[in-house]
Amino acid sequence: MKFVRQEAKNWANDVPGARWLKADLHVHTIDDLPGGRAKMPSDIRGGAQDSNVIEAYARKFLQSAAGNGVQVLGVTPHSPRIGDAVETSAVWRIVEEWNSGVDDDGVPFRKKVYAVFPGFEPALNDGKSGLHLLFLFDPEIGRANYLKAFDLVMGGVSPWSNNKLRMSNKSAEEAFRDLQEFHLRECPKTRDGDFEWSYIKLAPHIDSDKGLLEAQKAQVLELFRHDEVAALELGDHKLPEDTIENREWLREGMAAHRQAFLHGTDAYTVDDIGKRHTWVKLASPRIEALRQAFIASDSRVRIGFRREENGELKEIPNPPDVTLNKRPWLKSVTVSGKASFFGASDDGEQGSRFHFSPDLTCVIGGSMTGKSTLLDGLRVYVAAPLPHDNNVRLQVEERGKNRFLSGSAQVALDCPGRDPTAPLGEQWPAVFYTQTELQRLAQNSEAVEDVLARLVASETQGIMDREKRLGMLDAELTRAASRLAKLSDDLADAEQAFQRSQRASDELAAFSDAGVEKLNRASSDTSRWNDFVETAAGLSRNLDRLLDGVGQTDIPEIGEGSGGALSASGGTASVNDLRARWGRIGDLLTSARGELGAANADVKALSDELEAHEASLRVQVDRDLAARGLDGARINQLQELTAQASLLESYQAHLDNSKDTLESAERAFHALRDERKVLVEHQRRAFNRVIETVHAQFHGRIKARRLDEGRKENLDRFIRSLNQRGITRWWNDLMNEEMPTPDGLLGALDADALSGVGMSQAVQRTFQDQITQPKRWGLEAVRCRDEYALEFKMDDGRYRRLRSLSGGQRVNLLLSLLLETEDERPLVIDQPEDELDNRFLFETMLPALKRLKGRRQIIVATHNANIVVNGDADQVIQLEATADRGHVARSGAIEDPAVRDAIVRTVDGGGEAFRLRHLKYGF
Repeated sequence: MKFVRQEAKNWANDVPGARWLKADLHVHTIDDLPGGRAKMPSDIRGGAQDSNVIEAYARKFLQSAAGNGVQVLGVTPHSPRIGDAVETSAVWRIVEEWNSGVDDDGVPFRKKVYAVFPGFEPALNDGKSGLHLLFLFDPEIGRANYLKAFDLVMGGVSPWSNNKLRMSNKSAEEAFRDLQEFHLRECPKTRDGDFEWSYIKLAPHIDSDKGLLEAQKAQVLELFRHDEVAALELGDHKLPEDTIENREWLREGMAAHRQAFLHGTDAYTVDDIGKRHTWVKLASPRIEALRQAFIASDSRVRIGFRREENGELKEIPNPPDVTLNKRPWLKSVTVSGKASFFGASDDGEQGSRFHFSPDLTCVIGGSMTGKSTLLDGLRVYVAAPLPHDNNVRLQVEERGKNRFLSGSAQVALDCPGRDPTAPLGEQWPAVFYTQTELQRLAQNSEAVEDVLARLVASETQGIMDREKRLGMLDAELTRAASRLAKLSDDLADAEQAFQRSQRASDELAAFSDAGVEKLNRASSDTSRWNDFVETAAGLSRNLDRLLDGVGQTDIPEIGEGSGGALSASGGTASVNDLRARWGRIGDLLTSARGELGAANADVKALSDELEAHEASLRVQVDRDLAARGLDGARINQLQELTAQASLLESYQAHLDNSKDTLESAERAFHALRDERKVLVEHQRRAFNRVIETVHAQFHGRIKARRLDEGRKENLDRFIRSLNQRGITRWWNDLMNEEMPTPDGLLGALDADALSGVGMSQAVQRTFQDQITQPKRWGLEAVRCRDEYALEFKMDDGRYRRLRSLSGGQRVNLLLSLLLETEDERPLVIDQPEDELDNRFLFETMLPALKRLKGRRQIIVATHNANIVVNGDADQVIQLEATADRGHVARSGAIEDPAVRDAIVRTVDGGGEAFRLRHLKYGF
């Protein structure tokens, strides 16, 4: 009965393209019960040849594999069946259950285990004890052909005799030949001309007495030349370096035939499945995909163990399967919106979806198909840092905003394992570079430093944390310097107020000692008597007016009639009597005027004497005040001075508080500077270790060195802020290497040695005048960051600075570092090949891309077939476009025939060009 594979879409949906899978390709079954090592699970009862028992065992086998995280199984007993009947093959029942069965939780087994390869482990007739090899097949071989293949390899010999494993009557070479003929004869082909099923051969436990390297000592090199074995299984406690050591012939043979190492359990119980395993990258659950993985073992195979300090092997802490670690990656991007560039395709489909591998994705397509538009659009959309160069930045923004995001495009990102509510730049923290940007990166000191900082994972976090703290300290010191300047002004004001009050108090005390109080009393007396003189003079004037009035007044006459009437009443004085009285009043007033005049003269004389006394005292006081250096005129401000003097105590308290505050702030300022100095030293030591790593990792081809405080932009801003033409001209005339550091400049200022930094006498005077204490604090707050110079070893052995290299050489150097850094952030590069020579591509870039697989997502837009094919792209996206519309034409792994065809047509010049090159090279 023909095997018909059931589809399981979950694997490609979870991880597009080729994906990492945990594989155990050496597992025995109960078909090996006659040998005594295989064990039936304890919870299964019954005869091993019973169909129900075999079915229960098959389910238990798959459940254990899935439970142990194994996704690719090589089922390899010594015998493919326990009995004579074909139905007694536990191997094949496992295959059928995997393809069609459903686990107890309702999930099909094929959705839990990616691939099951039926196989066997015969003992071939080589060496004293026989040579064990593993044969794995696609399930499409079918049960009948699977059993026939085993019988063919064994040469008809039964695998067991008295519970002992028997040796085939065929050597490995004979078995290989016969199996190849069987495959050609019995295996149908698909419509595309490919075989419906294939097979692969592996060498188990190679260092045992039945392993390839022991059993075939005399023939191993010959066997390697036949290139029949795809991979070699390491011993349980060995790693590749242990096995290769002192075996240069083995290293050379494996390299020549593209053979890989792997670990397998050689398990005889279901519980042990996966205890030894290998990570393999497959794009399909087929033998051909497994074979391709072993051929490209540098990028598609990872040993799942490492040696601990105690010598034990432990599983690697960060397996390459992206579903098991937390490294950031972009799974897909969906763009919709009818008017947008990627919003609709020519076939009427709404929107475009781009699927990316967590490892290497290559975006290909002809000119103007939207490769740069896609990458620049993503850059703008997630708000990733744009190029520093203005022209390049404008180009990126143009493509990102006016093409990718045009027409009200709606964009959705799928970033597994990330918080969907976080900013897009946190969901997918990608690092972007265009080809021009890589060339000009050499001019950006900060970018070069960032590349170095991320080169050694053990140093990166510390460097980043310290740099963040240094930035905070720079800002704090700048704020502290401004605060110190304000506190200094406050202290000056407090000192001014205190001094005014102190002077007022001192003047009052001096005035008292000089007799000012006596002068004040005399002044007061004089003032009062001067007032009295005026009062007496006023009375005299009033008396004169009264006397004049009396003298000028006549007593009127009374007529006879009125007089008689008044006389008759008997109560009225006579007019004559009244006139006599009026005369007496005049006489009295005249006498009073004489007395008042004499009194006025006495008052005036006394007042003059008081004024003379006051004048004499004033002369004496002025003389005493002059002797004390005081101005006698200040006596007139005595009230104001008294008010100022009364505030002396409060001004003293304010002054003391201002001094304490300034001193405390200054101590805090210097503590921050001290902390910054310590951090800078720690940072330098960390970068020293990174630099040593660069030298070792690149074997002297790339060198890095530190220029202490080499980045002068902060000092440049400070110098120019002084706004003094002479100082600015001096600064502009300095060569970069001669520019002083902030501390160096302050040291020269303190030592009166500014000529040592190139200042003329005039500039020195100006600079000394400018650097007041507040400006000094500002200069102390300035930090010039270290600069890191990269150098590239030329073919003539000389080193040349990064900035002096050609565009291609710059790209070579920077890509070398970018690809070797242990940074986990996704890396997106737009068409780097324009500046790359093929030597660098093959010797540096492609090996680095392969090493990064399982550690970092890389997306490259390219026209270069070598990057796509020899870089072993895990996902290829082919774009096509009309004048104003772009869409995904094809997407998938290289193993997909349609994708391979797209690669040949798009980046390899077409099939005919490929064949012509093949003929011309003579390969």
